Amino acid sequence: MLGVVSKRPIDPKLLAEFRLLADTGKIPKDFGCEQISTRAGHPDGWGIACLAGNGEVYRRGQIKATADPLYEAAVKELDRLVTPPFVLVAHLRRATRLDTVQVDFNQPYMRELAGRIVFFAHNGSIEGYGVRDGKIDSRAYFERLLMRLEDGPLAMDEFKKRLDEVKGALSSEFPKKVSSLTFVMSDGDELVGHRDARECTPYYSLHKVRTDDSFIFCSEVLHSVEGKWRLLRNNETISFSASEL
Repeated sequence: MLGVVSKRPIDPKLLAEFRLLADTGKIPKDFGCEQISTRAGHPDGWGIACLAGNGEVYRRGQIKATADPLYEAAVKELDRLVTPPFVLVAHLRRATRLDTVQVDFNQPYMRELAGRIVFFAHNGSIEGYGVRDGKIDSRAYFERLLMRLEDGPLAMDEFKKRLDEVKGALSSEFPKKVSSLTFVMSDGDELVGHRDARECTPYYSLHKVRTDDSFIFCSEVLHSVEGKWRLLRNNETISFSASEL
């Protein structure tokens, strides 16, 4: 999971390194945690969403990013976005259930809310949710959160309050196991990262770094990015606006 807000066009090298996590990304077994599948990396599809002052790119693919020429084409398409600020959310999927490996379930998700385009990507699973009304758990989490945000941008304290209400409701409704409610989302200006790891805590990570011209969240540290990365504390929420660059 990757989130970027930048005053310069998104560097293709960043997305090239991120792409490799489809093959090499950490899995729960790497941290001594139990898991049903021991497949390597995050091979079950990908998504890239980018918004700039002169347009947007939103592309998703069903197969592993490192094997999909459509990923390369999506990165190349970012070249036409030339007007700052640039906000990107990208995701490489590791599906809990292989019967849900299809492009419609891939993230990030996109919705329009109060005249703003919102992108959202989530890492984690809600045991027992399955597929309901054509949606998996990540989509349901996103839509429930949107319902609590539909009256427009909020101060961070109010955002956290409403987020806690959404998470509390999900936890009560699905008490078996919520592995993680960690996410990155953007409304085209504000980039928000939230870490809530409940099972295999080291695996459900989210790191941040500030560079001269960007602010980045990523599930794993990307070595092509110079700067001091920091792991978000569990249940920490950080927001960064393009206007702060």
